[in-house]
Amino acid sequence: MTPPMITTLYLLRHCQSQPSSLVPESRWPLSPRGYAQAQGLVDVLSVLDIDIIYSSPYRRCIESLEPTAGRLGLPIRPDPELRERLISPAWVEDFREIWRRSWEDLSFALDGGESSHHCQDRATRAMDRIVAENRGRTVGIGSHGNALALFLAGFTPGYGIEEASSLRTPELLRVTHGPDGYRWDRDFERPGQFDQLATDYRETPGIIAG
Repeated sequence: MTPPMITTLYLLRHCQSQPSSLVPESRWPLSPRGYAQAQGLVDVLSVLDIDIIYSSPYRRCIESLEPTAGRLGLPIRPDPELRERLISPAWVEDFREIWRRSWEDLSFALDGGESSHHCQDRATRAMDRIVAENRGRTVGIGSHGNALALFLAGFTPGYGIEEASSLRTPELLRVTHGPDGYRWDRDFERPGQFDQLATDYRETPGIIAG
């Protein structure tokens, strides 16, 4: 009997970014600490036997993966459906109430913004497509905290605001896909010095996030 084909996804939330009301969100760079984190990720991610790398096209995700992609000799494949949830087309400095309401009601959206439901569907569609194109392989995927949390919530009973708020910058998660669908490996031990690299997302400069 042929064993089931398992696809392994290493999901990376980007390193600490530098938000600014003067720069479109898609162009927010990493903070100085974030650039240092990206360099530190090289030794962490290089031992995971990653075959292919996909990423949100947002600058902070690409910059988080560039040092590792260079070490591995792999191109970064931008996928627009891995982008972050659009909270609002206008600058929002204080996310706390929006964050709470977004998890209480997944259909909630500000004017011109994206609901959690819509973002969840989009992120899951991207993951489904990536899995279909890479069955049995090990895939690195760079994305964002809200998008990744909503993806996990789609197949993890009880996943909610507490779990989503625990995701750090950067964060590294392992999800597998097999005959029974997606499975989040909660017991995954992150390699090397990852836990020393990661920072609480509430430390992101320039915004009030929690």
